[in-house]
Amino acid sequence: MNMKIREILAVLAVSALCGCTDFLDVVPDNIATIEMAFNNRANAEKYLATCYARVPLYGNQHENPGLTAGNDIWYYTMEDHYFSNTWAFGIANGLQNVSDPINNYWDGVKGGKPLYQAIRDCNIFIENVSDRNRVTDLNETDRRRWIAETKTLKAYYHFYLFQLYGPIPIVDVNLPISATEEEVRIKRDKVETVVNYIVNLIDEATGDLPLKIQNEATEMGRLTQPAALAIKAKTLLLAASPLFNGNTDYANFKDWDGEPYFPQEYSTNKWKLAADACEEALKTAIEAGHGLYNFKEESLTNLPDGLMYSMNVRQAVTERFNRELVWGCGKSYTRDLQCHCQPRLAAYQIEKEYTCRGMYAPTLDIAEMFYSSNGVPIEEDKEWISSNGYSERYQVATATEADKYFVKEGYQTAKLNLNREPRFYGTLGFDGASWYGHGKNNPDDLYYLEAKKGQVSGQSSLALYSITGYYAKKLIYYKNIISQTSEVIEEYPFPIVRLADLYLMYAEALNEATDNGEFVPTEVYTNIDIVRERSGLEGVIDSWKKYSTSPNKPSTKEGMREIIRRERQIELALEGIRYHDLRRWKLAKSTYNNTFVRGWSIDQENTEDYYVVRNIAQKKYSQKDYLWPVKYDDIIKNPNLKQNPGW
Repeated sequence: MNMKIREILAVLAVSALCGCTDFLDVVPDNIATIEMAFNNRANAEKYLATCYARVPLYGNQHENPGLTAGNDIWYYTMEDHYFSNTWAFGIANGLQNVSDPINNYWDGVKGGKPLYQAIRDCNIFIENVSDRNRVTDLNETDRRRWIAETKTLKAYYHFYLFQLYGPIPIVDVNLPISATEEEVRIKRDKVETVVNYIVNLIDEATGDLPLKIQNEATEMGRLTQPAALAIKAKTLLLAASPLFNGNTDYANFKDWDGEPYFPQEYSTNKWKLAADACEEALKTAIEAGHGLYNFKEESLTNLPDGLMYSMNVRQAVTERFNRELVWGCGKSYTRDLQCHCQPRLAAYQIEKEYTCRGMYAPTLDIAEMFYSSNGVPIEEDKEWISSNGYSERYQVATATEADKYFVKEGYQTAKLNLNREPRFYGTLGFDGASWYGHGKNNPDDLYYLEAKKGQVSGQSSLALYSITGYYAKKLIYYKNIISQTSEVIEEYPFPIVRLADLYLMYAEALNEATDNGEFVPTEVYTNIDIVRERSGLEGVIDSWKKYSTSPNKPSTKEGMREIIRRERQIELALEGIRYHDLRRWKLAKSTYNNTFVRGWSIDQENTEDYYVVRNIAQKKYSQKDYLWPVKYDDIIKNPNLKQNPGW
């Protein structure tokens, strides 16, 4: 019998290991099962599906820390029957710990997928399918493709762990049963070693992946060349970012040879490598037919420009497998996510407690982040400042006819909610806001939110409500129907990578690769402007020149850095990306620590009292929070495994 079949993953063995005698008990007597898994094409394809099944549930607000571990959204309570503070929201509340970490993707508990188990599955698949004496009814083209998919998945699982934990143990092959206890006690690899491993693995695989999915009925969500290259680009962008590029905060975090896990010298070349990878991913994606989503073209619906622009960003996320989606998670739990986001739009929906919870509440910080209608930050918009619009942004104003496709005409709302860019209205709902869709597709006859206390959308005797007064419109598919007699909530694959993200990644990498004092490359503006144009905004240079109090900001590397970072937070808002961006930029501590989560006074019935800013919670964030803790038990069981600093 082939002893290599009876394999274990070193990390999992360490986690289960209490002593040398327990080591053998980890391995089940499953030789026949493994042999059967690869005795024909049908069984091997099922095993391939198992390798895919470990992809984190990006649309699950409990398991995706990007969604709920920061200050993008907030819940009205820390725990009830719909969710638990032991999931990602607990991290936002300062409950992360070393004894039983939240979102533990190392071991696969507390809302984390077992990613080292996923790597084990990939290794078993690659070893067996690479053997031409196995799966003999599998043709060579599919064999190469399946191996390439699994290598890319293995690279992706390493990337996901790297994003959370920093330097991680690389598991290229599973250890045989004959491995010694010392061999099982693996060590962490340096940051640059991990990055190079991920990149090389994707380089090996990409050529054998399809450019695009041919059989959309059965294969959507499987990996393609654009998806693999996007993972490579994300890896190199992360490695080039301040958290991992010359970060002296980790100078004393060293391996067993006394060498720092983190590179201590800053390298501009890492940004150049990231830019090259982003360019390759973009070109390949466009060649494969990917493009920015356009609601008018896709839906064949004519809407007023502003409303149409707002639908572009909304549908780029929720339209199933649209052309902008480079890779998405098919099983994303987005039905449950939409129910958490969905406010009550009509009186009869008060009885729809499960589908109209409206409790997934974007914060005031997110609302203030979006641009004015002029496409620049509200705090530097000349018109907002000269009219006192910014200093009086929390005061009440009345919506006019010009606002009617975004805010109900004649309705009183905060000035902050008026004269904003289309993405603001496509991303957020609020008291008085229009709500296109859900059976009302006539722009002159839309749903409007009424979110004060006692109103249909607001706090009432029901336990479920938005604690901030804002609603995550962007994450709700506009064709969902919640009628008096039926409920149709269409689940969609939550984006892991969409094309707008790649454009902005490329702009960022190009800008950072520019030497200080040099002119900003034209391509930086081109790649950010194409995203802005899709939302009806002018280009960066023209917008800042016309409307900003800092008209020369786009002319410098530092100015464009600020603009690109703001653009990413706006375009990709509520998609679970901002939290990790702030971490890699080393801005998480300054953004989160000792700051308040804010919203409106949603427990008030009249307009003037409702639009008073309220501090909901005070956040804490320390240096140690930049990296996830490894569970204390794992450190005890494996003396070679070093804990992340501060934990």
